[in-house]
Amino acid sequence: MTSFRPKKSRYYRSQEHGNITRRDFVNASLVGAGAALLTAPAPLAALASGDGKKIFPPTPDLGDWWYGYGGIGDYASSHGNTPEAVSAAHSMRDGKYRSADNEIHELAESYDLIVVGAGLAGVGAAYEYRKLAGASASCLVLDNHPVFGGEAKQNEFMVNGHHLVAPQGSNGFSIPDLGNAEAEDFSAGDAYYYRELGIPTQFSYADLPAGSDNLRFGRDNYGYLFWTQDQVDVSYVFNSPTDEGPATHVLNPWSQQLTNTPYPAAVRDDLLAWRSSNQTPYQGSNFRAWLDTMTYKHYIEQELGLSAAVTEYCDPILASAVGLGCDVISAYAAFNVALPGFRGYETITIDHRHSFPGGNSGFLRHFVKKAKPEAISGGDSFAEILNNPIQFELLDQPGQQLRFRQNSTVVHVRHDNANPDSSNGVEVTYIKDGSAYRIKARAVVMATGAWVNKHVVRGLPSSYENAFARFHHAPILVANVALSNWRFIEKLGATGTLYKGGFGAFCNIRRPMHVGNVTPPLAPDSPAVMTFYVPFYYPGLSLQEQGQRGRLEMLTTPFSEYERQIRAQLTHLYGSYGFNPDKDIEAIVLNRWGHAYVTPQPGFYFGENGAPAPRDVLTRNFGRIAFAHSELKGNQHWGPAAMEGRRAISQLSHLFSAG
Repeated sequence: MTSFRPKKSRYYRSQEHGNITRRDFVNASLVGAGAALLTAPAPLAALASGDGKKIFPPTPDLGDWWYGYGGIGDYASSHGNTPEAVSAAHSMRDGKYRSADNEIHELAESYDLIVVGAGLAGVGAAYEYRKLAGASASCLVLDNHPVFGGEAKQNEFMVNGHHLVAPQGSNGFSIPDLGNAEAEDFSAGDAYYYRELGIPTQFSYADLPAGSDNLRFGRDNYGYLFWTQDQVDVSYVFNSPTDEGPATHVLNPWSQQLTNTPYPAAVRDDLLAWRSSNQTPYQGSNFRAWLDTMTYKHYIEQELGLSAAVTEYCDPILASAVGLGCDVISAYAAFNVALPGFRGYETITIDHRHSFPGGNSGFLRHFVKKAKPEAISGGDSFAEILNNPIQFELLDQPGQQLRFRQNSTVVHVRHDNANPDSSNGVEVTYIKDGSAYRIKARAVVMATGAWVNKHVVRGLPSSYENAFARFHHAPILVANVALSNWRFIEKLGATGTLYKGGFGAFCNIRRPMHVGNVTPPLAPDSPAVMTFYVPFYYPGLSLQEQGQRGRLEMLTTPFSEYERQIRAQLTHLYGSYGFNPDKDIEAIVLNRWGHAYVTPQPGFYFGENGAPAPRDVLTRNFGRIAFAHSELKGNQHWGPAAMEGRRAISQLSHLFSAG
């Protein structure tokens, strides 16, 4: 059977996946943008309350003017949060579905388990349930997007006959120590599932042609920001697009001890001290809990005694990994992602990074293939799992033990008895194609974030409600720009760039992994994808205000405006090295994630003032409902996310019949 292929967007003129003209971008981008902006709230006015209350501006009528082109292949209709998912989520937030009894279609469907959310925690729960339950047990996974994966999805392009793949969101991993399958740190779950899923430990990457083979590329879209800069050629730009003249690049400054930068000597000394600090400011027995009593800014400036310039340097790096900057994020979160300043204490190492072509979609697809083999066509080799099409028509068929139902936004979950401990099941209401449906299950795993669960799950005890209130989130925008060539990168001599001002704060081209017959080249005159991860952080505002302001900015910006910013940013950075946006840009895909990160404030991990940590409350099941999401670990990562699904299934296992 053939798999579903989303229709081509008008943002892309294809002649058997040929080139695109600038006119296609401009004409299509501007359609509807002006009208939409008339209804969009003014960002600063919307945040002008100042009384600490949550501000929920009206949701503009999102459409093509906002969403834009999605690439080719199975993920083309599902890049970032879709307009439909945003609209449904905001209607739910605003109380539209508080009553579950209006115009509900009662379906004669009942399952042993319903999993809400098809990200890594959700598919991890489905995978573990299939191992645990009997052959006759039934499981339904409900997801609000057209394609399973959560933020572990991919963008695909065809440029001049070459198939290019890039991550929509989560990407990057290190091969874990497979003898440490039950590690209790940030990477807990990596080794267990790496071995369980049969992921390879060796990969093939594209080779550079002679003459360019001394140029060092990162193999993911994160490591080059800090962790692997000794392995990658990186440039720093200190003048912004608002300054006169082109960007001035400084190559590999850390290898030069920052002497080739404009930093004053005192700032250089502080940055070098931060990077290799041997200080031990804490002498107690619980270093990790102590770190969770303060922000990373406090730790840098007060405990290490370094200048605010170090905090400013680190802000975009921490925001790219945890959602916001040093002024609001727990120092323990920075410790967990191996940022510096903790020399002498046990920490993890982020080194020798890899990324599947579509980022962590590679892990997600392995879970799906193992749990439901017919979901991805072909066999179970590494190349087939990553490259073969999704069999959409086989995801949700009557009689299947595991079903995936996409485009289904869950809006109401409640036990069938006011006392969860004496209930016989759970009722789940979801919206699909504008209609509401109710189904039943013996148990439910909510593999969705706190911003959803607190609105959806009914009858929660106050302890759960209070815990959910302590979860805050930040957005991120991932922009993948398909280029016809990267000759300008070769002329510059850097494959990743960090900068101030303009669109985002960093971008790179990675060395592509070769998988099966998807073997994109790595030659200066061949196509490639330039990837931007754009965090939204505003030092000085509260943690909650920063997340709200970022989502508002991302929600109300048209595709055409982001396209203009991307073109201007790339021209500023690389125009003097030959970059020409009219000739070199083939396509742009935006992936907007409104709640990409949980942003762990001090006390998130270990609690504060005698109160338990909020995640410790939510990792206890509520009757027949268990919560599982990567946010419950505080630092979101593929292995721990799947492990949350495993924990949730374990908590509910007494409700399932063995077979």
